[in-house]
Amino acid sequence: MSVLDRRSTLGWDAFDLSGKRVVVTGAARGIGCAAATALGRHGAELLLADSQGDILADTVKELGRNGVAAAPVNMDVRSVEDVQRLTEITAGTGGLDILVNCAGVIGRARTSEATVKDLDTLWEVNMRGLYVVTQALLPQLVDGDGGKIINVGSLGSVLGLEQRAAYAATKGAVARYTQSLAVDLGRHGVCVNAIAPGYIQTTMSGDWLDGDGERRKRMLERILLGRFGSPADVEGTFVFLAAPASDYLTGQIIVVDGGWSSW
Repeated sequence: MSVLDRRSTLGWDAFDLSGKRVVVTGAARGIGCAAATALGRHGAELLLADSQGDILADTVKELGRNGVAAAPVNMDVRSVEDVQRLTEITAGTGGLDILVNCAGVIGRARTSEATVKDLDTLWEVNMRGLYVVTQALLPQLVDGDGGKIINVGSLGSVLGLEQRAAYAATKGAVARYTQSLAVDLGRHGVCVNAIAPGYIQTTMSGDWLDGDGERRKRMLERILLGRFGSPADVEGTFVFLAAPASDYLTGQIIVVDGGWSSW
């Protein structure tokens, strides 16, 4: 059924994900967990991947207690073998409609002190892992009825970041990859977009946001809404980009930062 046919059907819901098969990487906690929760509540069939198997198992149980069914896959996006296993699992369950690339790591260091090893670690997860997962699952997305790819960047995708030059370099690459992939896949009806979250309070960011009172004050003064975000603040953007509501949106980097980048 074409997009126009869907919209002419009585009762069409722009945010209904019922029956949509979704993979979320980096889903054990933080923004990835929030994305999975939101998509599941809108009817998506979830396959959640993460290298933190124990935490992922707890997350799947918690989702189940809240009425969201999900299947876990313990995997590392840096492992070609693990990615191949993920591909086989999705193919065996009927294919894939939506891929959400949330797996990522962060690193902070003064530019003069950062090492090549630091850059390599960030690159292997934030960009290479995302690339490998996406390429492996692309055939299933292209064969579907208008697939969606949602990548997770950061403010580093669009702005410079203090003590995070290497990290920002990887997230800048995510933004350019997102837009270039959108160019390649548009003719197949696949939408490719990225979310660039601002300062979101998670386990990964907690030390940076709370560890220095003066820095925290300066940061909050720049955020127009006057507070750091929570993973829940990003949920709606994931739903929008996954749902039919965004079927004519591709190649975009959507910044969700409380106004940090506005001035």
